[in-house]
Amino acid sequence: MHIPYLLAVASTVATRRVDERLAAYDLTVRQYGLLAQLSLEPELTMAELARQLGIARQSVHQLVNELVAAGHVRRRPGADDRSRRLEITDTAHYLLARIHEPLERVESELLNDLAPDEAETLRRLLQRVLAHATDDEAWLRAC
Repeated sequence: MHIPYLLAVASTVATRRVDERLAAYDLTVRQYGLLAQLSLEPELTMAELARQLGIARQSVHQLVNELVAAGHVRRRPGADDRSRRLEITDTAHYLLARIHEPLERVESELLNDLAPDEAETLRRLLQRVLAHATDDEAWLRAC
């Protein structure tokens, strides 16, 4: 089977499992991804977030609006009059710390048949694929 298809199916399975775990925190995997990216790179613009997350800019705006309404993200003035900078709140930092363990459990369930070194190899390979696909080396620094 072709790797893009395998990645797509793996993404669907992983998203469903993560969304089930994050429902208790009123968060989706996409919202988590946006918060995680902003935590790693606080100066990202909406366009950069869209590129890194592999979604449309309109989807980023929707996610940001949801996270602002939930009190997890604030909009701040940017470098010029037109731009806006996004900032995650203390509540979001706390939430990211709390959901670390449930996400670790999902990862363990999904990678149960892999040895620890195999799981780490998979993580590094996926980071390299994402860095190349998004033209952003920040994926190589992600934990």
